[in-house]
Amino acid sequence: MLTPKHVIKITLGIVWLFLSALAHADSITLTLDPNWSDYAFYSYTDIYDVTHNNIPVGPYMATLNGGGYNNTAVLLFCYDMNSDTNIGTAFTGSVDSVTSFSDPTYTEIMESTYLINELADDGGINAPLATKGAVSLAIWEIMNPSSTTEITPFPTDPAAIPYELQAAAAVSSGAWNTADADEFPTWVPDDTLIQRFGTESTPEPATIVLTGLGLLGLGFLVLKSRIRAITLG
Repeated sequence: MLTPKHVIKITLGIVWLFLSALAHADSITLTLDPNWSDYAFYSYTDIYDVTHNNIPVGPYMATLNGGGYNNTAVLLFCYDMNSDTNIGTAFTGSVDSVTSFSDPTYTEIMESTYLINELADDGGINAPLATKGAVSLAIWEIMNPSSTTEITPFPTDPAAIPYELQAAAAVSSGAWNTADADEFPTWVPDDTLIQRFGTESTPEPATIVLTGLGLLGLGFLVLKSRIRAITLG
């Protein structure tokens, strides 16, 4: 017998499947902010006593279009220090949750999203330059760039080490879990040679949300009719 509880479960299941499919139905275009003046540049001396000047650090401003997004603003952190990416350029790809990845990338992204969240709590794009720089360097070191076009891994910033240790402890202890990390999804390009980005904020596509709410409302109408039929019967 189909009970009201069954109807609710079926309806929510249909809504979930529809939203998941719709979120990946269209390619999403990411466009990086074209204005150099909007970027923060960080200089530091690494553990080998080598000075690195004017490193552009996150979060970066960008917009998303397609897949339900319409010129939606988003804040990003690059995950692959050695991958080429040009400001103002548009790239196609998808927005994926942390569960889309397997180890070792899964653990690396878990730790990186923890640091993105920590920086967001410290002011995000308005955080002190020293904090943005140390967090960005910590993320690059956690992700361990594999490109041979530059120094690998990226020379360690002493200020980044405490952040790396803090992130590793939070993930290994379970204080930072998958549900937490999924609030900071990863933008993955179709071209594997292009930069991946962790997002500080990625609003849900408006069309997906509205469609989902419509389906949910339809489900409750079905449930109401079912309950009425059971009552009258």
